[in-house]
Order: sequence, then structure tokens, then C-alpha cells
Amino acid sequence: MATPMTPTQWRAALRAEGVHIVEYSGWTTRGRDAATGKPFGPVHGVLNHHTAGTDSLKTVAVGGRPDLPAPLAHSHLAKNGTVTLVSCHRANHAGLAARNVYDAIVAEKSLPKPSRASGTVDGNDVFYGIEVENLGDNKDLYTKAQYDALVRYNAAICRHHDWGAGSVAGHLETSVEGKVDPRGPVEGYGNRGRFTFTMQQLRADVGERLKHPAGWSPGATTSTTSPAKETDMQLNDTVTLGDWLPQTWPDDKGLADKKIAVNTALGSTYGHSRAAHEGVDALRQEVADLRAEVAKLTTALTREA
Repeated sequence: MATPMTPTQWRAALRAEGVHIVEYSGWTTRGRDAATGKPFGPVHGVLNHHTAGTDSLKTVAVGGRPDLPAPLAHSHLAKNGTVTLVSCHRANHAGLAARNVYDAIVAEKSLPKPSRASGTVDGNDVFYGIEVENLGDNKDLYTKAQYDALVRYNAAICRHHDWGAGSVAGHLETSVEGKVDPRGPVEGYGNRGRFTFTMQQLRADVGERLKHPAGWSPGATTSTTSPAKETDMQLNDTVTLGDWLPQTWPDDKGLADKKIAVNTALGSTYGHSRAAHEGVDALRQEVADLRAEVAKLTTALTREA
């Protein structure tokens, strides 16, 4: 059981996880709470969907469908990996969830096949929802950026609530109405090439992400040893120069070993910067003098004409 995230918490959790977010106008107050008389929450999981269409953001946020008023989720995920926040209150995305699956999500156990006979729960009360832009025809490709953002999105919510990946589900897993989303081919993830979207794989990827700090990226290596302790640099320490310096000034014997003392480098930088500054001032004065001479010549020529 958890209290739904506030707008501030949404922003902080997603940004910490590396999700690029956009805020749809009115998202902090938009919801179905007042219209239904049912406040959103407590929440128990994240439900993943595909839009089954294209350019669906406006529909998800404010347009809705003839049989279902907006918002149709809490967030929309575009092909380029951008997550747009459309609501932080009750949204029409989950419908009726099978009680046996709901109980398994709460307990973070393996999900059984949804059974209407087990009873139902209003999923809109208890699940966050994200609509991922995809036709859902098993041909339309989830982009690499899109899938990466989806993993981060689910992990961000789980991390905020101290949930495990067992709190992540797909609409096809909870629905008693035969929903099939999300499904389709995925371009890739981390070092992994193309694969087929499954909720088992998504949970595995979210679970792996939760083992690392929020800023982690898939495919990144993590060191098991402590980094070497840094020491303060002293003015008489030497530093190594890039190859381009002795190549640019081959006659400068002082650059042959590609070493320079810190105080020499600092002094040289200051000296050259000051010389350049004074040189620019001198050039400005010369230009001003030349302009004055040109003005005099122009005046004289005008009079003669």
C-alpha cells in the first residue's frame, strides 16, 4: 500500500532515473477522481500498455475515446523515449483487474492467468498506467530509446515506493477482458539486439536496474574496487602534455619530454592571456585611429568634389 506520488515526487523520481520528461498542460490537476467519486490510491503497482495507434498523446491526455473519457493513463511514452506526464490522479487505463493477479502483484509473486472467477478489482484505483506509442500489431517496432525509457520509468516508480520488479505488470496480465498489450518487437536494449517484448523480460530488466543506482545505464560496467584516493596537486608537480604540443612546436626543446610543471603552465597561461589581452587593446586603438583617418580623408574628398 502506498500513497500516489505528488507532482514534485514524479519529477524527482523520473529525472533521477534518467527519464526525459515533458509536462502536459494541466497534468497536476487532471484526473477522474471527482467525476467518479473515487480518489486515486492507495497504489500497488505499475501497469504497462501500448496505444494501438499513432500520434496518441492528445488522445491519452485530454481527447479520450467515445466510450472512455481522458486521461487514459498517467504518462505517454513516445518513440523517441520522451515521457509526457498527463495526470497524477485517477486515470482510465486499467479497467477491471482479476483479483488473483492483483493479489499476486501486491505480494510480488509470480502472476497467475487472470481469472474473473477470482473476483475483480478496479485497476484504475490501484495502478499507475503508462501508454507506450506502438500499433500493437506485432510488427511496429519499439525503439531502443523507447524501451530504455520504459525500463527507467517503471524502475523510478518502484524505487520511489521501495517496490521490487514484481510490482510491474502488463495489461494483458491483469485484464479479464482479453487485452493483449503490450506486445511487439523491440529494437534493442543496452548491449542486447532485437528481441520480442514480454512482461517477463521487462520485469527482469527493471529488476536488474533496481540493483544499481538510479543513474546507472544498461551495459555500463561497475567497479568492485574502491577508486584510488586523490591527493591535492602541488605547484611543483609535473603534468603530461598532449602530443599536439611538441608536434606544433618541434623546435621547443622544453616540450620534448611532454612534461611541464604546474606553476610553469599556470604562469605561461597567465602571461600569454595578458599579452593577448594587451594585443587586442592595441589593435582596437589602431582600428580607431584608422577610422579617424578614413573619416578625415572622406571629409576632404567631399569638399574637393
